[in-house]
Amino acid sequence: MEKKKYNRLQELDHSNFEIVKGEPDIRGWDVRYMTGQKLGSVDELIIDAQEKKVRYMIVDLNENELKLVHRKILIPIGLAELDKREDDVLIPNISLEQLSRLPEYEKDNLNPVVERRISSTLGRELHEAELAEAATTLVKNEATTKKLAKEEKSKVEETEHDPDYYNHEHYNVDNLYKNRLHQASPPKNESEYYNGLRLWEKRSEGGILDGSDDLRNETYNDHEEKVREERRKARRDDYRQRRYNE
Repeated sequence: MEKKKYNRLQELDHSNFEIVKGEPDIRGWDVRYMTGQKLGSVDELIIDAQEKKVRYMIVDLNENELKLVHRKILIPIGLAELDKREDDVLIPNISLEQLSRLPEYEKDNLNPVVERRISSTLGRELHEAELAEAATTLVKNEATTKKLAKEEKSKVEETEHDPDYYNHEHYNVDNLYKNRLHQASPPKNESEYYNGLRLWEKRSEGGILDGSDDLRNETYNDHEEKVREERRKARRDDYRQRRYNE
């Protein structure tokens, strides 16, 4: 069995969180380019387990109509928009050239350097000092964590995380819902559209399973991976039935 390392950023299906029941879950939905062609589908969401927020969507470029190389890429959630009428996800502000330069998503290789490469490719201006700091942080983390006990690893990663990095429009989840203002419920204590991707922690007999405090090392076997793939297929099938009445 293979051990999978978990840190601050996690795939939703492999985390201790779920989308709140009754809120839209965009996984399985088609992603469309600014001219309407199918780019791919939302394969999964990447969440920030400490902040309980969605940071990226994983887009599978399989069956895309833009002649892009088939791979999976990460798109920051703030660059996505819901279609006004259909359950499609739009990316109106990303060019074909930018899409072609985005790195392939590797679930075991999501770190500050990769995140900044994605941001830079998508037009975010990053200072040379910021890029150098990210690279230095990655090297220091890798060297330091080898010397620390298991229970100390999360403390290092937490202190090295830039708390201001996600304070940018690329990660503003409100952008996802701006085309559906007429469907919004009156806001309460939180952002008007953030509740559309609100997360809740799964519960067990022992209470809440908190995935935000510790760096978790979980073991996943082939059976669990198969179950996960069946859930993803079920989401895609449900989407197609609703979207295309197949």
